[in-house]
Amino acid sequence: MPLDLDLAKLTVNLSKHSYKDPGPAEAAVGALGLTGFRWFSDTSSQAFSAADAGHLYLAFRGTEADNPIDWITDARFAPAPGVFGTKVHSGFSDALDEIWNKVVPVVEAAGKPVVATGHSLGAALATLAAARLEDAGHQVAALHTYGQPRTGLGDFRREFVSRLADVSYRFINHIDLVTRVPLLVQSYRHIGHRWYFDASGAVHPDASGWKIAADDLKYRLAHFGRIKAIGLAPHDMSAYVRLVESL
Repeated sequence: MPLDLDLAKLTVNLSKHSYKDPGPAEAAVGALGLTGFRWFSDTSSQAFSAADAGHLYLAFRGTEADNPIDWITDARFAPAPGVFGTKVHSGFSDALDEIWNKVVPVVEAAGKPVVATGHSLGAALATLAAARLEDAGHQVAALHTYGQPRTGLGDFRREFVSRLADVSYRFINHIDLVTRVPLLVQSYRHIGHRWYFDASGAVHPDASGWKIAADDLKYRLAHFGRIKAIGLAPHDMSAYVRLVESL
């Protein structure tokens, strides 16, 4: 299924609003024309749902720099049994478990195809949520992720691709460090169609891994020893909003 640019612009803003407190988030989501706002929160997971006439949207909050629990969640990368009978990132899976029993009844009550989205840690949670919903027989209309870390091992990738590849899009901003972890040597793999923004902001749909790796190496060597070579600034939520809204 081709990428719906209007939907991408909506989901990147929903991902941005997930970082807000519930009241401001509800107001911002309402301004986008969505209704039925519901907030889900626990120790290391925050998310909300809202709907329009055709879809239920699930937006998951990402890692917050000042929240050590989020960093602990990200760091717990030992694989554990997950959806589809595969191995996934244990920290991400446990974080989703915290709110899952609150999310599922809302999905069932809405009875609408689901669009899942998120940035950073939220992107990983959205991916696992989409997989769980698909596995339970719910229709997943789209998965849009921004600055997503690798979420599962190769077996998860194979199962995910066989079921949800056509509706999954993963946006990558140049040398975004978070999109490079956990490492390939740890057997973690990415999912979804790549929409890669290079250093100039130009977009490359379905960019090859080789192109991304070559761009990455060239940039880091050119800026070796400078803080910009680390790749943290490209991970910023505001950068993704700016790039996607320019499409």
